Amino acid sequence: MSDQAATFGRLVWQPDRMLLDDLVFRLEHFKDDSWELGDECFRFFKIEPLVDQYAEFWSLRESFAAENLLELGIWDGGSVAFWSEILGPRKHVAIDRADRDDSPYFKRYKERRGRQESISTYWRTDQADKKRLLEIVAAEFDGPLDLIIDDCSHLYAPTRASFEALFPFLRPGGLYIIEDWAWGHWEEFHAPTHPWANETALTPLIFELVEVAGTSTALIASLTVCHGFAVVERGATAQITSQHFSLDDHIARRPQDSVSGGRLASLKRRLTPSR
Repeated sequence: MSDQAATFGRLVWQPDRMLLDDLVFRLEHFKDDSWELGDECFRFFKIEPLVDQYAEFWSLRESFAAENLLELGIWDGGSVAFWSEILGPRKHVAIDRADRDDSPYFKRYKERRGRQESISTYWRTDQADKKRLLEIVAAEFDGPLDLIIDDCSHLYAPTRASFEALFPFLRPGGLYIIEDWAWGHWEEFHAPTHPWANETALTPLIFELVEVAGTSTALIASLTVCHGFAVVERGATAQITSQHFSLDDHIARRPQDSVSGGRLASLKRRLTPSR
């Protein structure tokens, strides 16, 4: 059994929490007024079916080493601790646009695990701020990235912006995970009063990635789409730089399927609510 499988096997699920050894993850989807631990926990926005999907995915990639991991979206530090325990990266950097700092529980976690140097967090950082992302990558990593996990805005424009900024830093065979890509198809997001009612879903981005993968394996070697996340594996031969990288330059379409008049443009219009 791999270390990853062993760690997934140690997870204990209860109605309002997930436990991993001495770590407590409060399941925010199921919180109520009976919570007795106050702030002695991580606030965790992953649920058991999603984690089960991840366990199945990583069981097929037991030899994958995530030495350098960049995570977009911190929230309360729960996912950072979770992936740090599951994957054991040598360097783990996470960013979030929230105007706050690490929680005391998260700080104590880093101290107990001796990870004050291996885990770095950058608050007040927008995932669409390409210049800042490049500064962080240059300052924190001494080699290419193995894994990028985007659990940040879940909106089309900033998600694509950070993908185009960061994907060139992945090593060949490295993975880029986009979480919750399918929210535009979940009924709880369909109400006209929902805060995201006028936002563009991530589905067009997934379709664009499919188009890149269909055009050539040079840039995207494989694309795995699950209900809760999509995984893009970088190809081995494409030569790209972050300064000029655009997905559009790596998609070949028939004239009748072009963005200006084709089915993809029609899909984008349907998924973009009128303002």
